[in-house]
Amino acid sequence: MHKKLILVLFGTMLLGCALMRAQEIVKPNYGLKSPETIEVIRVRLTGSQTLVDMSIQNLVRGGYFCIDENTYLEYGNGMKLKMQKVSGLPLCPDRYEFRTTGEKVYFTLYFDELPEDIDWFDIVEYCGENCFSVFALNLDEEINEKINAAFSAMDRLEPEQAIEIFRNMLPSLRSCGHGITGSVYLNLVELLAANNLDDQLRQLVSDFRESNIPHKQRYLEILNNLEY
Repeated sequence: MHKKLILVLFGTMLLGCALMRAQEIVKPNYGLKSPETIEVIRVRLTGSQTLVDMSIQNLVRGGYFCIDENTYLEYGNGMKLKMQKVSGLPLCPDRYEFRTTGEKVYFTLYFDELPEDIDWFDIVEYCGENCFSVFALNLDEEINEKINAAFSAMDRLEPEQAIEIFRNMLPSLRSCGHGITGSVYLNLVELLAANNLDDQLRQLVSDFRESNIPHKQRYLEILNNLEY
C-alpha cells in the first residue's frame, strides 16, 4: 500500500532538515500505526488549528469505535496538544456501531496550532483498550516526495532505485532525529534482503541497532520479528 512504511505492516541527499511544509498535506507518509485499518487522509494547518482527517474501516461483525477525549498530538521533546474536539465519531463512552463488515467511517481530529518548525508529530489516544496511534506523521513535502518515489520504483519492479532513494535519505533523517527514520531503515532492510544483498544488509542492521532515533524500541521490535 502506498503512503505508508512498514507496519504490523533520488538520487540527491536531503540537505540538513530544512522544512518544506505546506498548509495542506494529502496522504502524508508516516512511520507506524495501530490499528491497521486506520488511515490518515489529510493534515490541514489553518494558522489557528491543526486538523487531521482520518478514516477507519471495520473488519469484524458487531464492530464499534469511538475517540477517547484523552487523545493528544505529540511533538518535539515531550510537547503535547490535547484534542479540542472530534467530528464524525462520538467521544467515548458513546460509540459508533458499524452497520456492516467493511464499512469505513471518516472523522476529523481538531488540535491547537503547531509551531512552524515542526516537521513531524505523533497522534496517541490514551484509553483503556484498543487505543489508536499514528507515529511519525510527516509534514515535510520533500521527504514525502522521496518516499513516494521509492514506493513508485518498487511498483515498477525497480528495487535498485528504491534502495538508492532510501539509502540517500538516511544520513539527513538521522542527523535531525526525524521520527520516520526507523521506517526508512525497515523498508531498506526488506529491500536488501529481498535482493540478496547480504553484506549490505548486515551493515545496515548494525547501523540500525546502534542508531539513536525516535521510537527506536518500537522499530526494533518489528526488526526482531522480521528475524534480522
